[in-house]
Amino acid sequence: MPRAFLQALLTFQPRNLRLLALGIILASTQVQGWGQGSDLKRLTNEARLTIPFTLENDFIVIDVVMNRRYALRFIVDTGAENTVLLDKEITDDLDVDYRRKFTVTGSDLERELVAYLATGINIKLADALLAKHRAMLVLEENYANLDRVVGGPIHGILGADFLMRFVVEIDYRRRQIILHEPSGYLPPARHVAAPSIFHRHRAYLQLPIAFSDPVPTDRKMLLDSGAGITMILHTYGDTLIQGDLPVPTVPSYIANGIGGNVNGNVGRLSSIRLAGREVEDVVAYFQPVDTVGRSDYFNDREGIIGNKILERYNVIIDYVREAVYLRADKKAIRRKFKYDRSGLSLVAGGFNLRSITVAKVTPGSPAEEAGLRIGDRISSMNRTSVTFLSLGGMIDRLRGRVGRRIRVKYVRDGKFYRTEFRLRELI
Repeated sequence: MPRAFLQALLTFQPRNLRLLALGIILASTQVQGWGQGSDLKRLTNEARLTIPFTLENDFIVIDVVMNRRYALRFIVDTGAENTVLLDKEITDDLDVDYRRKFTVTGSDLERELVAYLATGINIKLADALLAKHRAMLVLEENYANLDRVVGGPIHGILGADFLMRFVVEIDYRRRQIILHEPSGYLPPARHVAAPSIFHRHRAYLQLPIAFSDPVPTDRKMLLDSGAGITMILHTYGDTLIQGDLPVPTVPSYIANGIGGNVNGNVGRLSSIRLAGREVEDVVAYFQPVDTVGRSDYFNDREGIIGNKILERYNVIIDYVREAVYLRADKKAIRRKFKYDRSGLSLVAGGFNLRSITVAKVTPGSPAEEAGLRIGDRISSMNRTSVTFLSLGGMIDRLRGRVGRRIRVKYVRDGKFYRTEFRLRELI
């Protein structure tokens, strides 16, 4: 597995109560035009508001200024019900009011986390929009350490409670999020309406999926821009019928979420059909899930669809009318789905996140056969120092052509070692 991924489970499962539907309480009333809603202030005269983003290790990252004092970086996450600040020291310094304290369950569905409801927060996005007097969740500790996953500093998550005010267009090709005025909005003619339903301001697609059998069956999939992967299918109950699971699959470290890691298997699907286009040989992750007592949390979903599929489309989410529209990018839709061919999962750390460490090693993989272990710190790859390589760049190298030789210099127990291996197919 090449990396730890941010999973869609950034929405919290409350303990003992449902937090009174936080995604609804924290959000303001939907508006019909820019002029309505005193908590929103336009900072430009443009008819639509454009928020540039960077796609870092397959996560959508935007710049946010909080209360005119902190320049922060947030992941845009359509699969998260609430906007979340990961660093409580920021709101402590701003001396904001904490209205309530909650105990919630993390992404591993086991660990108990503590979060606070903070109010009176102003958020500015890209000199285009100022959202005033907002409320958000603040974690007591940075349980996720998403910096290590993305390879750059991450301070929070912009969730559906913020996005629901707009018609949101995600233009992956131009690296822009475009906020359209809801009043009178009509989707472009070339976009295709995707069968979808909404629950608490999150979109679920009815996606035809063909496993080993070429005949597809519909699955309810959360549309999740906060997942830097292709898709995850939950394996619980009758979600996967006999014969669904493709062969071969290998054990996989699927995701790194708030308050825990997610493990499962990875394989390739025969195809999926999305917005009138057939997408074949799709890498998919399979997560075993125990849903006892958690039916409300999953909303009967059968998986999630993430950025590595969504980035092949222009995506429009009309939160006001509860509709999703997609237009395939003619070039991107033809790209093959790459998967790690080394068996290494890497994370960033240290000063400026320039220290790259082995987080997982797949059993029986080229990396394991070469002697690499969890905790080894990579010093160079193919004679290029990690000082000049991003985390994403290193991961791309490990997805290279079959047979490519990878030379690694690494540090273990204070001593330098060298090894090498050749990439090969793992699934």
